[in-house]
Amino acid sequence: MSTDPLDYFNALTSKREQDDDGPDYPGNVAPRNRGGGVDSATHEWLNSLRSYEYLVNGMARRFYTVGALASALNRKPVTIRSWEAKGWIPPASFRTPAPKSEQIPGKAVKGRRLYSEAQIVFLVEAAMAYAIDDPDSPDWKGFRKHIADNYPTT
Repeated sequence: MSTDPLDYFNALTSKREQDDDGPDYPGNVAPRNRGGGVDSATHEWLNSLRSYEYLVNGMARRFYTVGALASALNRKPVTIRSWEAKGWIPPASFRTPAPKSEQIPGKAVKGRRLYSEAQIVFLVEAAMAYAIDDPDSPDWKGFRKHIADNYPTT
């Protein structure tokens, strides 16, 4: 056996890839707290967006701001905020903690809007499916109904 630690870890990785024929949890029921997850191989464009990692229930999760969502949808952040205010998309499920001091006199600050990977992917795929970028035939009614019926909350 080699004394190089990398050889040991490479052997573990190759063994795990060989044993990849079953679930990675005991029993027949998947854990309830495991999110659907996003396949990063099929959504490589997510890597080009600026993201932040926050702890949620003790687990590190990747989140994107309204600016990253706007960039993914080829819009401006003010447009995304407007869609949220009009009810076309649900309010952001997550927010950063509010600042401790008053930022703008007389205005309550809630913190930055944060979207999970699943929410970003869902909104981008919905925008493509309902041709939101096409100025000739966008299906806004279908887009809003699809979002209202299927939007991922986590």
